[in-house]
Amino acid sequence: MPMLEVSNLNVYYGDMHVLWDLSFSIEEHEIVALLGANGAGKTTTLKTISGVLRPRSGSIRFKGVELTKLPPHKIAELGIAHIPEGRQLFPWMTVLENLKVAAYTKRARSRLSESLETVYRLFPVLKERSSQLAGTLSGGEQQMLAIARGLVMRPELLMLDEPSLGLAPKLALEVLELVKTLRDEGYTVLLVEQNVHHALRIADRAYIIETGRIVKEGSGEELLRDEEVKRAYLGI
Repeated sequence: MPMLEVSNLNVYYGDMHVLWDLSFSIEEHEIVALLGANGAGKTTTLKTISGVLRPRSGSIRFKGVELTKLPPHKIAELGIAHIPEGRQLFPWMTVLENLKVAAYTKRARSRLSESLETVYRLFPVLKERSSQLAGTLSGGEQQMLAIARGLVMRPELLMLDEPSLGLAPKLALEVLELVKTLRDEGYTVLLVEQNVHHALRIADRAYIIETGRIVKEGSGEELLRDEEVKRAYLGI
């Protein structure tokens, strides 16, 4: 059984049909990239998985549990952390306070000390900046904090929405390399990313979404060699 299985998902904004019979799956300890142009439905997919949006029809099963009727906090308690686009930190709180506030589930609260050790090992700069206001961090440091805050929730599946958005090219690559490190640490990752080339380079598998439909899927290496993907997304 896949860790996450999305089947025939249909999602609307009012009367506008935005996801059309969307189906994909994620195995444990994979990086799966969901790629496509702006407005294709990538963020909508993540919001539906995390319970922020309700589908009109279809199924989302996480480790065999149906999610479509559950509220967001129950989905988080099951082990899904959604790191949204734009970081959405508390800028007037310190780094440490931003991390602590993420430990709101029973499981996360009971293992907060262990979680802080983990995130400080993965992101040493956050330990150095623990008493600094989050709003004064650099863009790359803020993105690291956003990811670290998700890890404090003790997730099994980490959903990252555009983690390199707005970062300088070098910092963007560093953040994506951190995603690989998270997979190697045992996390499962669903990645939405604007940098298609580098997303495919680190992804185990990927799905291409266009106007709310999956139009292509394969391993990261396969899609990097795919002529249609090269023309449409890689400018080759």
